[in-house]
Amino acid sequence: MKVFITGMPGVGKTTLVRRVVEKLGDRAIGFWTEEVRDKKTRRRVGFKVVTTNGKETLFASKRFTSKKLVGSYGVNVKRFEETVLPLLRRALKETDKVVVVDEVGKMELFSKEFRELVRELAHNPRVKLLATLPVRDVHPLVRELRRLPGAVIIELNRENREGMDEEVLKLLT
Repeated sequence: MKVFITGMPGVGKTTLVRRVVEKLGDRAIGFWTEEVRDKKTRRRVGFKVVTTNGKETLFASKRFTSKKLVGSYGVNVKRFEETVLPLLRRALKETDKVVVVDEVGKMELFSKEFRELVRELAHNPRVKLLATLPVRDVHPLVRELRRLPGAVIIELNRENREGMDEEVLKLLT
């Protein structure tokens, strides 16, 4: 089963993913991204990736100088890959787990190996996948995932988000 969550920024996609991961416990393998805010101004200054095995890595920041940019954020693809790719490779072998990918977005898509692994996970019939997708098709892979036969696409909004974690769990377990 493949479940893709989409919706406008700030609607609660990552919150939903974290609730599902919490309920799955050690049956989940993967990652989600979180905003990093300045302690004094509370303004967003970057993004970190958090894995189900407890690793956290800042991979996009206004302070990073990089040729890979999303808005004013420099993206450190190497940091992202070093944190996420080993888990996704392991997930291909541990098909009893639910693979969590939050998100298949512009920053993450800079990584060619990430794109290849997500594609492989999505097309493997033994893999249960929960992933978030941007509303807009920012990349051919996003379009491919949306068209995947048998996949369930949930457009999250303020009206349907309460209790959606239970609906997603039913689909994946």
